[in-house]
Amino acid sequence: MRIIFVKWGNFNEDVIEETLPTLGHWVRTLNLDPEDNGVRITSEISRLVTAFHCDAVFSVDYFQILAQAADRSGVLYYSWLFHEPQWSLFSNQAQLSCNRIYTFDSAHVEELHAHNIPNVHYLSLAADKKLLSGADSTLSDAELEMYTSDVSFVGTLYEAANNYFNTISDEAKESKTYQDLLNLIKQKMFTYGKNVLQKGITGEMVEFLAQEAETHKNNYYFASREDIAVRSVLARKITVEERKTVVRALARKFDFKIYTNSNTDRFPEIRNMGSINFRERAPIVFNRSKINVYVTPRAIQSGIPLRVLEIMACNGFVLTNYQEELAKEFTEGREIVMYRSLDDLIEKTEYYLTHEDERKAIADAAYEKVAREYNYASKLRQLFDKQSCGTMWM
Repeated sequence: MRIIFVKWGNFNEDVIEETLPTLGHWVRTLNLDPEDNGVRITSEISRLVTAFHCDAVFSVDYFQILAQAADRSGVLYYSWLFHEPQWSLFSNQAQLSCNRIYTFDSAHVEELHAHNIPNVHYLSLAADKKLLSGADSTLSDAELEMYTSDVSFVGTLYEAANNYFNTISDEAKESKTYQDLLNLIKQKMFTYGKNVLQKGITGEMVEFLAQEAETHKNNYYFASREDIAVRSVLARKITVEERKTVVRALARKFDFKIYTNSNTDRFPEIRNMGSINFRERAPIVFNRSKINVYVTPRAIQSGIPLRVLEIMACNGFVLTNYQEELAKEFTEGREIVMYRSLDDLIEKTEYYLTHEDERKAIADAAYEKVAREYNYASKLRQLFDKQSCGTMWM
């Protein structure tokens, strides 16, 4: 297949660019400027389609201007979603017949189909098998010890300004609706599954969040105010509270390190190691931690988080919250261990810290499965299935 691969700066674009030719694809690369109004990229795609008889445009995540450019050039547009939510999908451009959209969250597939957006498919994410081998190998034993612990967590606590819940005014916080929202957030913590976030949401809550928390729709035609309030504001706040609760509980009880640029000064029990270079240092943490805990962002309703696959790809043991797709694709107790409550997390952490052979066997089984089935070559083969290839009608 002759593919125009449009890059915009996502971390995994290089490995995709390296992998596609090994699968027999011919690849031309374009760089997408975030400020591009679409004229340049549309013209360039049209030129490449004509000059090199290209069949498709491909990008990590979905871009409306790329769908329009592909449609005008009469070729397919493949997008592989690595981030949630993506409001650009709730648009007229997503309904174009050129789209081949792949998302790692099956709940998202159902949601988009309900909005009459066709050609949306489930495809889990991939982990780079070179993560650990590509990490910094020049560290001394003393330096390696800095990245060693019984339990670790790598990630943000989402307490920065882009947490829209923090923009709610002091006056609004005195309202009954705000107090109702706080109670609802507590109820939803450590409760997992499709449509969990939407349950119990009232019209008053949606209106409150729409007014107080900057939930502007822009050009996302099909996303309701409730969609945006729940996925952009409420989900983020639940993630904040879950992550804070988890890391504080782990810090009180275990040899625990967190690697984050989030400010944890209010929680002196937390040993914050600061931000970490993902390519050079995080794989070492994943590999040298007895247990890697991960708390999934709640905007991901049922899918397998990328971080879980990355930890597995580094032969690390991961203990994460229940996710529907994770339970379907990995065998619990053999390849993955999931918690369903805070107490369950603490109990399983204690258990696997004292059962080394079981812990290592699970990490090894997960590593082998990810290396075999969740590598980029395997997933890209599935994405560019022969049945969906070929040039469109003009």
